[in-house]
Amino acid sequence: MDRDVERREAVLRAELRSALAEVDAPILHGMAAALERDRDRLVGGGWGVDDGDGCLLTLAARELGAESGEELLRSSVAIVGVPALFDELWASILARSGDAEAARAITHRLVVEALARRDDQAAGPDAAGSEPTALSARPR
Repeated sequence: MDRDVERREAVLRAELRSALAEVDAPILHGMAAALERDRDRLVGGGWGVDDGDGCLLTLAARELGAESGEELLRSSVAIVGVPALFDELWASILARSGDAEAARAITHRLVVEALARRDDQAAGPDAAGSEPTALSARPR
């Protein structure tokens, strides 16, 4: 992989983790529940498209009974940067892998890990070391 692409993806992963760490607990709960069930398919881009796939905010919105991810943007200042970060990370991984299913699997894993890391930080040092799942990332 090109070093510039590798560095940019590392920066995007770190920025996405940081942004998710600031998101309100109910929205994170919606993301975690949707990702765990895999009822919807995680994809980047496509704002306003209702084809069963969705970005992080779309998945969380559906889980929380909201019409769209845009409703969540109005409810949480901290979440405003998440869609752009996720979309850029998705696009980079998709371009690198050339495979939408691979990009979906990779971004799903990265988001689950970010949610689990946030949960571990909230739970304290004794929680580290467990296998991350979206449900383990649910706020308590």
